[in-house]
Amino acid sequence: MKILFTCILFFLSSFSFGQYAIIQDKVGYSNVRSSADAEAKVKDSLNNGHLVYCFEKKGNWIDVNYKKNKVETKGFVYYDRLKLISEYDNIPHLKKGVSHVVLGKDSITVTVTQQSFNRALYKLTYLKGSKTQIEFINGKDFWGTDGELPHVEYRSIVIAIGKRKIVLPKAALNNLFEPRLSGTAVNYDKVNDVIYIQSSNSDGAGFYTVIWKIENGIYKDRYIVYGF
Repeated sequence: MKILFTCILFFLSSFSFGQYAIIQDKVGYSNVRSSADAEAKVKDSLNNGHLVYCFEKKGNWIDVNYKKNKVETKGFVYYDRLKLISEYDNIPHLKKGVSHVVLGKDSITVTVTQQSFNRALYKLTYLKGSKTQIEFINGKDFWGTDGELPHVEYRSIVIAIGKRKIVLPKAALNNLFEPRLSGTAVNYDKVNDVIYIQSSNSDGAGFYTVIWKIENGIYKDRYIVYGF
């Protein structure tokens, strides 16, 4: 099920909210607590590199959302246990077209393309009692519209790192609709050879953000936050 979040994006101190980060702690993991208090119950622990989405800062704590073992949950992490994805080297936009965008720097090039949604290729499940409100596409949750028929979808994301070529698998793009290619952002963690690609998409009401993680040339995961 899609989890709805209420989020106010703002800037406070040196930490920006409403964006992705990873766990980065000298001991290799960080505890997640039930409230913004060092004495609060430890509800979970996340290893270094685990993706989270940052919400409001409360004192020295950050309210985060994350996914673990296919379960989406939230908690509080001490602020200096996090590193924002935006702090990694930015890969700028080079070309923008109607159906594609190219970002690149040094030996890295990322090409993102989109295509029209072809209804004939999908099984649509409508809400009970409705002939227009879509509940599932191909039997699964989808992102980008608030139950309306999508118009556009991702076609491909291709990454070139020197002579290496990485094509994200179909599973990485499934059920992500109404992409905003101009909003695509790419950051590169050169030390650990990790590329992060993210975008904020929607037709208006179905706003969501998605981030893909590619580590050592291998697609690892995606994380989606929905319902701002």
